[in-house]
Amino acid sequence: MARQNLRKGPNLAEIVPMNSTIVGLGAKSLIWTHNMDSEVLSGSFRREEHPHIPARNILDRIVLGGSDGAIEGLAMTSALNGAGVGFGTIAVAGIAFALAGGLSMFFSNYLSRRSEIESLKTDISRERMEIETEPDEEMSEMRELLIRDGYAESEVKVIMQRLVKDKSLWLKEMLRRELKVNIEDAEADPFVRPLSAGVAFLAMALLAVSPYAAAFPRTSALLASVVLSLGALFALGSRVFVPRNFKPIRGIESAVVGAIAGGILYLVGILVSRI
Repeated sequence: MARQNLRKGPNLAEIVPMNSTIVGLGAKSLIWTHNMDSEVLSGSFRREEHPHIPARNILDRIVLGGSDGAIEGLAMTSALNGAGVGFGTIAVAGIAFALAGGLSMFFSNYLSRRSEIESLKTDISRERMEIETEPDEEMSEMRELLIRDGYAESEVKVIMQRLVKDKSLWLKEMLRRELKVNIEDAEADPFVRPLSAGVAFLAMALLAVSPYAAAFPRTSALLASVVLSLGALFALGSRVFVPRNFKPIRGIESAVVGAIAGGILYLVGILVSRI
């Protein structure tokens, strides 16, 4: 029988018995019979036509950290420019701000991520203990979750027969369906995402400061900082570096926010200089 595409749902290549195949497709359910093509379950799928974005979580951290760095860097340098502060002072203050902000972004994200992983490990331990000590209750709960997701009783029976033979897979599915988490996240490096956010903040904040390190007139330095920062905000917000996920309107929204912040702080700087 020809192979068929799998819908979103459980990890069917792991859950369905090795001698099963898909013969019907309901609104949210799959029906299995025997003699499944072994290539499907061995992972020999044809290449996906619309692949997912790799390292999505890291990309999100880069967008978050970079956007903060660009907005805050532009706002700070605009305020100092409006106040008539010398370029040397703006550059030094901007570099110090970028370093402090990057470190703050890294450590705050790291502490949050570490706490998240610790909580996830606690959930995993609790679910593993419940499967070992209260299997009947956990089986009943798993059945309810599958039925809630749209699986028919006959399909639930097949899935449960597979899960009870593999407690690690049972634990994995329980966590994913009940708590909406993936067990693999507990093994993730707690430094990668925070480091991505911190470096992105540092880079974008320095980008806003960079025109003040050159011998530009005051107005030209302000305009250069604005153009660079708003361009970075557009690129980050729209995710122009991921063509299949490019959303110009999001980029425009990010740039508008940065422009408003820079404009307000520039006017504040002018007012402060006249006091």
